[in-house]
Amino acid sequence: MVTAMLARQPIDPLAAWRRPAAEVMAPERLGAARATRHSFTASLLRRAVQQGWTVTVERWAVDSDGVGEAVYRVDAEECTLRFVVLSTVIEERLRTDRVIASAWDVTAALVDGPLDAARMEHIRAEVPRQEQGTADPATLVWTRGNRSARFFDYVVECLAAGRQPSANLVGSSPYVLRSTAYYGNGRFGMATYDGVRTRRPVAAPYRAQMLAAWLFREFSCDLVEHMARCRSEAAVPLSPGWRRGLGIGNATGLGMVPYVISHPAVLDRWVGVRETALALARTTSRDRAVARIPRLHSHLDRALSWCAARGDQPCAPFQDAGSLGSELSLLRANLSGARHNGRHPLDDVWRWAEDNLGLEAQEVLFGALTDLDDTLDEQADAMLHVDHFEHTADPVADVGQLRTALCSYDWVRDLLRARGAEHWFWYYSRDNEEPRRGVRGRDPGAGVEMPVDVARGIARLAAAVAGRPDGEPVGATLIAAPELRSIVARVQSCAALPYAEVRDNLLARDFLPLQLQRFQLAMYGACDYVPQSTDWVRVTLMNGTPAAAELPRLRRYDHDLFPFLPGRGPS
Repeated sequence: MVTAMLARQPIDPLAAWRRPAAEVMAPERLGAARATRHSFTASLLRRAVQQGWTVTVERWAVDSDGVGEAVYRVDAEECTLRFVVLSTVIEERLRTDRVIASAWDVTAALVDGPLDAARMEHIRAEVPRQEQGTADPATLVWTRGNRSARFFDYVVECLAAGRQPSANLVGSSPYVLRSTAYYGNGRFGMATYDGVRTRRPVAAPYRAQMLAAWLFREFSCDLVEHMARCRSEAAVPLSPGWRRGLGIGNATGLGMVPYVISHPAVLDRWVGVRETALALARTTSRDRAVARIPRLHSHLDRALSWCAARGDQPCAPFQDAGSLGSELSLLRANLSGARHNGRHPLDDVWRWAEDNLGLEAQEVLFGALTDLDDTLDEQADAMLHVDHFEHTADPVADVGQLRTALCSYDWVRDLLRARGAEHWFWYYSRDNEEPRRGVRGRDPGAGVEMPVDVARGIARLAAAVAGRPDGEPVGATLIAAPELRSIVARVQSCAALPYAEVRDNLLARDFLPLQLQRFQLAMYGACDYVPQSTDWVRVTLMNGTPAAAELPRLRRYDHDLFPFLPGRGPS
């Protein structure tokens, strides 16, 4: 049914059910996003289970201190991929999440094709160098990370003593290794985006990176178990609950923010998949909806337990778990008391939530509702592809058409009228090797400002075409103002993309980077967001996902929207 609905042209039966961009692309809503069944992590593991992927340890040459090499073989449909891990121990003072780090406890590569002695030697020489290294074109991803100063040794000691770690000591963001990057798409000479797409198992966007992150988590668990066995004959392995519960630590800063601004077509696809999933959920027929209500109850019960486990743990500017739980209790009570007699009962639930709950609670419901139906799963992978990342201005187009397209940007006026609308400028720091912000008129660097000021660019373009006659080619405007070429290309290429633009001004004094960071992390599949400032946030990836040994036993994959450690919530 859904395939026919999505393929039917030119009528789109879901168009009336998708929310308008003015609502969806508000930064406050993007900053409340949570992982869903269509996040990249869930998509990866669902395919791995459906297609019968297997993971085996092909090589393990690691000593008692955790120094050595490991190779994980992934047999995935017609492909054989390998995750090659190089493990060492660096000094604590060298451990940092910063891009400018030059040494890591663990470096790794996800590669396709044979792994002979010569290729292995090349990996040993180049992968630990990361940004200074060179990959071969059959390499899909490079990654690296460090041992957790707080948890790594503690978990090894617990296992060596014959006991499991304490969930209360490990906390709500559990990991023993933290990663700092997942490089792909042609970086350092590895396979390009188009090259990765020729490998069917990892052809979907970000699937190769997510596979590398999941295998990184697998290695982290194997490593602490191995070191514990080396220390004591009484050592025990991680319990199945701990194997699932542990993730990979990660932190993200300002570097993520320019990506969604610079790739509007990608952003449109990401949001479009989410909105299509919600529209399908809301249009579910009465009989099918009533049958799914018990599962919706189960999702909300788990979300309530997740909130209770975190209590009033501070996470400002995001909503704390305690007050979120109070709102979800109201939702749970409303769901229990509803008659579900309408034509679209799940739409009734959604509309009630919009009228009575905050954005965070609405996003919890979003994930729960869209998890009830699997009919979009295959289409979602296809919908995420963007074939052309570069956009060029069309100089022969009618300036009147360009002026019409600018009408969809009327929201920029209020942003530019606000006080402090040009407070910040963004630049790429050579010393830090990542984007930074400076205060305009005070800090150096404005001369190399990054082009992330969409609102200001739109205002300049609108002024430039205001007096131009309809029928005149856009090229006439570009001859008079060639600096507007990139913003013209943006407006022209985004005219048919409803969710391409964030309704925010990155230069504004009150711009909050965390909101765009959280949306991207939700798309990746992160579950926990722990802000460290207005500019960067710590998260955990892959917690709640099955271990490699579980895959052959799973008949289907149900993504855990609210993962728990043993003893901290429902099993």
